[in-house]
Amino acid sequence: MKRIWLVGMLLLAAVMLSGCREELPDIDNSTIDFSTSEYKHITNGGVTEDEKLPYNIDAITGATLTVEGPGVVSSTPLSIRELENRTEGLFRGAYEDSSGVQIYEGVDLYTVLYEMTGGDSGIFLTDTATHVELKDCNRNTLAVIPLDQVAQASQQGRPILLAYGVGKTDGSLAAPFVFDAKAEGEHSLGYVDELDNEDGCLRLVYDLDRWEAEGDYKTFSNVAYLYVREGEEPGYKHDGGPYGSADYGEYILTFRGDALGAELDLTVSQLEALVRYDENGEPQEGGLGWRDSYSLANNAYWYVNEYEGLDLYRLLCYLGMDSAEELGRAESRTTIVTFQAADGRLSPESFSVEALSYPDAFGFYNKNAADPGDGSYVPTNADLADTGYPVLLAYGVNRYPYTVDRGDEGYLSGLANSGGPMRVVFGKTQYNHANGSNQVQYVSQVIVGEDVLYQTHLYADDPDCRALAEESVRLEVVDEAGKQLLERTLTVGQVENLVYGEGADRTSASVKDRYQRPDQPDQSDVYEGVSLEYLLMDYAGLPGTVGTVTFSGGGEEVTVSLEDLFLPGYNSATGKSGLLPMLAFAKNGAPLVGAAGDEGYTESLPLYPTDSQDPSTYWVDNQGGPLTVLLPAQGEEEARQICGVTSIRVELEPDPYAHLEGEAAALADRTVTLSGPGLTQELTLTVAELESRQTQAKTMDFSLLDQDSLTQQRYRGIPVYQLLTEAGLCNNAGEVTVTSADGTSVTLPLSLLKGINYTNYAAPEKQPVCALLAYGTGPVDGQGGAPLTEETGGPLKLVVPMDGEDAENGELWVENVVSIQVSANQVDTWSHAMSDVYSEFLDDTMTLTIRNDDHEWTRDYTVEQLEAMDSLIVRDDYAVLELGTCEGIDLWGLVLQEAGEVPGIDQPVSVTAYASDGYKNDLLSVFAMDGLEQGVLDPEGQRKKIIIAYAINGAPLVDEESHEGYTGTAGNSSGPLRIIAETVQGASVKYFNKLVVTVPGSGPIG
Repeated sequence: MKRIWLVGMLLLAAVMLSGCREELPDIDNSTIDFSTSEYKHITNGGVTEDEKLPYNIDAITGATLTVEGPGVVSSTPLSIRELENRTEGLFRGAYEDSSGVQIYEGVDLYTVLYEMTGGDSGIFLTDTATHVELKDCNRNTLAVIPLDQVAQASQQGRPILLAYGVGKTDGSLAAPFVFDAKAEGEHSLGYVDELDNEDGCLRLVYDLDRWEAEGDYKTFSNVAYLYVREGEEPGYKHDGGPYGSADYGEYILTFRGDALGAELDLTVSQLEALVRYDENGEPQEGGLGWRDSYSLANNAYWYVNEYEGLDLYRLLCYLGMDSAEELGRAESRTTIVTFQAADGRLSPESFSVEALSYPDAFGFYNKNAADPGDGSYVPTNADLADTGYPVLLAYGVNRYPYTVDRGDEGYLSGLANSGGPMRVVFGKTQYNHANGSNQVQYVSQVIVGEDVLYQTHLYADDPDCRALAEESVRLEVVDEAGKQLLERTLTVGQVENLVYGEGADRTSASVKDRYQRPDQPDQSDVYEGVSLEYLLMDYAGLPGTVGTVTFSGGGEEVTVSLEDLFLPGYNSATGKSGLLPMLAFAKNGAPLVGAAGDEGYTESLPLYPTDSQDPSTYWVDNQGGPLTVLLPAQGEEEARQICGVTSIRVELEPDPYAHLEGEAAALADRTVTLSGPGLTQELTLTVAELESRQTQAKTMDFSLLDQDSLTQQRYRGIPVYQLLTEAGLCNNAGEVTVTSADGTSVTLPLSLLKGINYTNYAAPEKQPVCALLAYGTGPVDGQGGAPLTEETGGPLKLVVPMDGEDAENGELWVENVVSIQVSANQVDTWSHAMSDVYSEFLDDTMTLTIRNDDHEWTRDYTVEQLEAMDSLIVRDDYAVLELGTCEGIDLWGLVLQEAGEVPGIDQPVSVTAYASDGYKNDLLSVFAMDGLEQGVLDPEGQRKKIIIAYAINGAPLVDEESHEGYTGTAGNSSGPLRIIAETVQGASVKYFNKLVVTVPGSGPIG
């Protein structure tokens, strides 16, 4: 009875207390003129002579709210200026938190997520978005709110606010929010004690008792990130959906170095299997796995993400590295761990074993609100939030696995989860450490100590294996009658040097993948070697592509067609496709030897697990060599393996157009020389060498227009432009003069030789043609072919297509070619017009858009037009990304030249640069107006203009590194236009194609 009475009294007390609760004031938003609101920063003035409080300053209005996450189509930063420069979706109302009731004004969260879809900065949620996670400036989670509650709050007239200002309930005082002061106990300019308006410049504000949000959010505080989540998240590992692809799981990471004493090759799936979870779903304590939120920064911004992966130090100890204690202080400090990406590039970041062993050397730093980002801020101990962050070999971020490229299935723009399938992630070693810029993406090799190529015979430290480097394989090519066309003997060491020798074309030659064991098809091993197509076509130069090849070794012979040999296969055990037939010299990280028990044979290597469930041995079993041919499964054909290969015999149906037999064979040693100031080197090739380039050779039907007679002729040869690029075209390469043995010559524009899609006007339905250095001819639409002789214009003949339906090309053809010379143009600027190598980019366009609340003005400019704006051209040295000397046009100068009369252009809301791949950056929020107008300070205090660059280090920008106009010394890729902004890497927008300037106000523009 007492219990019933007590419960009744408590309920009565609760009712009485709720009745006594202060009613929140009701504000009629229909009477508010938000365009002049005193709550806004942009209407409160800056530091001016009349001493208005400093709210409308770039440090505040240029700050951004970032909408990101897997639930948005594209990550979008919105500046405070952009949010406040609107009247729709704003709300002013009374809200209560632990500090009491106050009036707040801001943007309805629903408006940001659902109604800001217009223009280039539009925010679009995916169909799978379910929640929004609101985070503060250090990416600490404030609350996680279902999207349907965001919509309900807005519909019920009590929206969840991103508040930019606060006021008293009686309406007597209001002010925008400001950032916290630098030191505890101090206050920022603009602070109003009665309002306590620090911890800005946006705060998350909503009815705390009405909406069920994850988290313990009691006091309104700053919000800077809206992370939109999906209902179902795949987790960190590559084990389901698009992330379960064998392209990820079978990706190989190599661990090598003298501190390991061997090479170990492990797949992503094998590495991820080393991470196990406890009953709470967390990586097991004391195991190899680790999951935590890391604080990172680049030159543009700070950010926090949660990563899962393997503790690199513990992993290396498991693989056989001595611990830091075992190495001792001196050796652990000098044993360096370095990283190499899949493209062969070394990471600028490396760590000593001592550093790896001490996670407390890596910290979580919070960016201080007083840090302007220009390097002037002096950090304090209070900025360090925590230590104890191991260097991670990470496979996932924010509960999603990494993909490799942006276009891969599973890549999410709002999450930016490319650069994998594994990355090296680490905490900050000090406040200003740009650890985000130095994350190792696409990691493929971890080198522990000095690099030793343990997987080779030639470079290994085992004398027994080095002795096998002198073993050889005989390569013979014969024709259908058995006549020998080519014979070479390659040692094992020479085969390995096709991959690791000085100047080796490793990208084309090297193959490393997991291949099935023919006798145990459910098992696979990692092999490394040389692509058979590269060996036969590029190295040996087979004069044809039709025939068979027979591999002999270990008492076995296997014959396959050349056509099948050059096709990729698959591994049915792993599901991996795209496997190339190869001549292998290594297996599971060790050089191949003949048989088990031979000198140099290793059955397995010991591993050092701390968990009994982890494997205790690494299987090697490097028998089957010293060279093995691997033929992956194709169609119904199962995988095959020929061990101990000693002979490769090719029975070839030779190219009938080549100078191989009879009188024509006497012309095979004739030469053509490519030279001139427009080339970086002189190149002399024999006819036989040209004919050996069967992967480059083309057979084409040309239309010949000569004196009103249109005919067709068939030729086979090598595209001229490919030969010129091989010789190295200079940036200012000019005209091309082709000379015959009798001294006559023809001079042609480089652009005519560069084109690859000319029409055969006598038969337009046929394949496009290009300029050829032909060595053979044959009947049009007929079978067979023959080498060009002196009587038919050979042995080499320049054949040029018609450059238009009425363009005569007969006089441009040159017989018996002996010389091709390229001139060099005189240049004053580094424009794309300097050479036909770059002229294809002259018609590419960049768009300039000026936009206000209800109108916009847009104009397109070609690269050629931009490069002709002499008064805006800037050439200067830039330290950012170590680019060097860049040439381009003054970005803000272009805006003022084209739109200087537009109202509000001197006080823009945003200035956003866009890339063709969707990346964008608001330059105004990064550099403020001072940076746009005057330039950005470099490390030595010199102003450098923000430019739309079209050239770097004397070379016009091209789109990709594979372009013939790219040079590694200039680094002139990622164009033809890119933004160059000093000191800030993220603002140097590659593949730039659009600039959008948003100005305040409304009405027609232009």
